[in-house]
Amino acid sequence: MRLIAIEFGIAAWLLLGACGDDPQPANDTAGADSAADTTGVDASDTASPTDTLSADGVTPDVEALDTVAADAVADAAVEDTTALVDTRDGAADAVEDAEDAQLADTADTAGPSDVDTGDASVGDTSGGDTSVGDTSVSDTSVGDTSADDAVIPQADNVIAEGSFEQWSAGLPVGWFGGASNLASDSVVEDTSAAHDGVRACQLINAGSTHKRFTTAPFALAAGHYSCTYWVRGAGEIRNARYAGDYSSYSSYTTIDADTWTPVSYAFNAAADVATFELIFSVRNTGATRGHLHLDDVRCARTDEPCDAVTCQPYQVCQNATASCVTAPGFCDGAGECASWQVCGADHRCALAPGACVSTADCDGDTPVCDLGAHACVAGDPCAGVQCSEWQQCRPSDASCQVAPGRCAALVDCDGALPTCDLATHTCIAVDAPANVVPNGGFEAWGEYTLFGATSYLLPDYWYGVCDGCSPYYPTTEIAPANVRQYTAAVHGGSYACQLVDATAPAERFVTEPFAVVPGRTYHCAYRVRGHGTYRQRAYCGGWGPDTTFTAIDSDDWQRTSFTMSGAVSWCVLVFYASNTNADRDHIQLDDVVCIAPTP
Repeated sequence: MRLIAIEFGIAAWLLLGACGDDPQPANDTAGADSAADTTGVDASDTASPTDTLSADGVTPDVEALDTVAADAVADAAVEDTTALVDTRDGAADAVEDAEDAQLADTADTAGPSDVDTGDASVGDTSGGDTSVGDTSVSDTSVGDTSADDAVIPQADNVIAEGSFEQWSAGLPVGWFGGASNLASDSVVEDTSAAHDGVRACQLINAGSTHKRFTTAPFALAAGHYSCTYWVRGAGEIRNARYAGDYSSYSSYTTIDADTWTPVSYAFNAAADVATFELIFSVRNTGATRGHLHLDDVRCARTDEPCDAVTCQPYQVCQNATASCVTAPGFCDGAGECASWQVCGADHRCALAPGACVSTADCDGDTPVCDLGAHACVAGDPCAGVQCSEWQQCRPSDASCQVAPGRCAALVDCDGALPTCDLATHTCIAVDAPANVVPNGGFEAWGEYTLFGATSYLLPDYWYGVCDGCSPYYPTTEIAPANVRQYTAAVHGGSYACQLVDATAPAERFVTEPFAVVPGRTYHCAYRVRGHGTYRQRAYCGGWGPDTTFTAIDSDDWQRTSFTMSGAVSWCVLVFYASNTNADRDHIQLDDVVCIAPTP
């Protein structure tokens, strides 16, 4: 039989994420945060996924190839040696990039998303795929000009359900893994003319944007694998792998025949993989031939000379010679380390006694590292070190550090001066103009009439109430009698703010709107103590990132930091307290600060 060969290298894995927003109610009600705080999360403020598609609509994310050095050594005998870029599909691939650039699209809401920018992929970085495989070549798809390949015995097949004989709930058993984004109703049981057994799998995707159909995840041992499968019908098909992130894609194979056509695919796994999915990427399937039909998928590990060789933990086997060599990052004797290093008991190069790579390695009478000789010598570690006016040199490592009373961020300021003036890098009081939160230290209180004739002592510029106001902002829910002036223990000044709410769910305590610069990100911090659970959020024309409740049971002030930003010229801060306990005077807040980086 004549097979179509595909060879490619290993994927380097990437990570993706999403964050959520509180819904904005049309009318603010007391039930807006009504879920019970039993697990430390206010159920009213649920997270929702967001798409992160770029402005041009087609910006891709990344699928990178594995460049692990050990792979290049261990697999010298099986590395890819053909580089061929398929340029047939440039226009179509530019279209399909738009789908894969989304972190969650309508067809792929539960699974991860990959990027596909062409047929001979390098980890699909942005433009046409001119990839690097295991050592320096790209995955390609070319007609097989060799003699007929041997059929992979079913006993050696690592694909458990490659013949599609078992189906459940409309899907083939052992397939439709988490990386699949082909609609489930486009995966159809086919009993018309199977290649193996009585069933095959029909895949339908008439569009030019590729869709993924994958195996269920399974464990895969390291090694070189050869795969074959059979396909008929009309459309384009190619392969990749998913194991936490995506490998490069092979080139598309175009199918247009009612007879079964064999396709082969080969890849190398440099290390054992706990969850592996084999990807079939399809597009442009044609109804005239019943779209694409897939059957008899087989993959087997190829025997290698190193299979019979046992190496030490610090070694890898080289297939070309069937011998063990020192693995990258390890050593087997001082001769494999630099002259100023020794090979340790763990077979890793380490500093020799008295040697150094920085001043941090030196102390005592020889506190300076001579980088040319990698030797500790006498001298002044800070000699020649130039620091900014608000910094000082630290002799232990000759690095510039923030000087006492100066700051580079809010975290550098505490006590009576909790605010950082970034223009002067000086710690200043909470009521300084650099802090955009009015009365953040709770030093100003007044009598306020609420709900008729009742008067309450409340902190100025707090207890924001939005009753039909425009623009909308979330209104305070906690009873005014449960917002109390506190003097028993303060973080700074004369007063703090006590919040009493022994029940769940948490009720909001909100500032009045204060001015900010639209589009600017503000760095914020506050201090909290007591016994209960708490969290905060910002609302700047819309909810900022969601947060989770933190439990506290301490008389010591704890620092909490966060950021806020928005497209409008105002913000409010929202604090939640629940499950408060009288044994530590419930929850107390003090010194709420938000500053903007210097433009």
